[in-house]
Amino acid sequence: MRYSILPLLLILFCINLSAQSLDGTVKLKELAVPNAPVFILTDIAPTLTQTSNTPKEFVLGVAQSFQSSGNSFPQNYSTEFTPYWWVKPKSRDVYSFVGLKTMTDVRTGKSMVVGENIFSGLKFTSFSLAFLNKDMIPDSAATSQKIFALGLKTTVIKVHLRSYSEKMDKLLNKWHDAAQEELNDGIEAIAKEPDLVKKKQLLREFTNLRPKRTDDIVQEINDMINEKPIFSWDVAAAYATYGIGDSSWQTGRKGAWTTLASYIPLSKGETATKSYLAVNIAGRYLYDSYYKNELGIVEKANSVDFGGRAGLEFDRISFGCESLYRYYNGKSGSANRTVGYINYRISDNLYINGAFGKSFESTNKLVALFGINWGFGRESVGLPTN
Repeated sequence: MRYSILPLLLILFCINLSAQSLDGTVKLKELAVPNAPVFILTDIAPTLTQTSNTPKEFVLGVAQSFQSSGNSFPQNYSTEFTPYWWVKPKSRDVYSFVGLKTMTDVRTGKSMVVGENIFSGLKFTSFSLAFLNKDMIPDSAATSQKIFALGLKTTVIKVHLRSYSEKMDKLLNKWHDAAQEELNDGIEAIAKEPDLVKKKQLLREFTNLRPKRTDDIVQEINDMINEKPIFSWDVAAAYATYGIGDSSWQTGRKGAWTTLASYIPLSKGETATKSYLAVNIAGRYLYDSYYKNELGIVEKANSVDFGGRAGLEFDRISFGCESLYRYYNGKSGSANRTVGYINYRISDNLYINGAFGKSFESTNKLVALFGINWGFGRESVGLPTN
């Protein structure tokens, strides 16, 4: 009975959305929190950036950029890093990694899961940094500016259903018991081997032992880690300052992004949920001190974009509708729209996408889009071993 009203709620949500034009509009994914806001703000291609996995890599990259520039400012250097991976606190374990709160059982000495830490995403806050020599001012002079940009991205809140922590706890215990059993079997085999040569061989193999009986359990845990939260709040911000001339530094661009998302599970069970009623709200603020308007005049510009999406998501197919609005320098712009969409996943990296909508500038203007997305790679989350 509860799920029978979900399509009705979706229809009501779509009816209440309005828009003016489908031409030249943004998409909801463009408003969502970017992985590296500095790269979006300064138009840097992701392939030109580095990922600093250690403080040494970060310092070395900056030092090399200064050295190659031949002056007091690096030529071109951009990086993204997450400080959480730079340190190895004693408290780090698989429970803290997946965001579970634990307490120690006085009788057994084992960790017991007591709930979810809704702020666990904060520890994965990532920073992006860039030193550039680039022409970011759209005037007639083809001169480059010194640009320094800094940004951050984080998940402020992430909440799952209460059953999530219980299911994750069972899987982690199942994984632990299976791995421990395989280790015990290996130790027993070494102890019982009478031949010294074979015993040494078993010892060498045991030193590099990676449990093989836990593959299916690890996949279940991986699926559970990727299960979408019932509510999440992501934010990001970036700031870029331009070096005009030799000594004058001025604000060039700045931006902020926020995304609120809710995924209501449509199924229950011991396995990870893959069907949801999804509702997303995204907003973006951008400021540019040197923006060329439609008349070719360079001016300061503020733009505020926000939008929402509601839809049903299943394992292979998703559909729904979204609406987006733009305000430019405090006034409503023409880049507003309402569209319906449908996506079908043929395989892990092959998708068929369709979109349809109506422009309110003309009552008879309908727009329909159809396309195929073919990507490489597969998103996954690895389970830590320490």
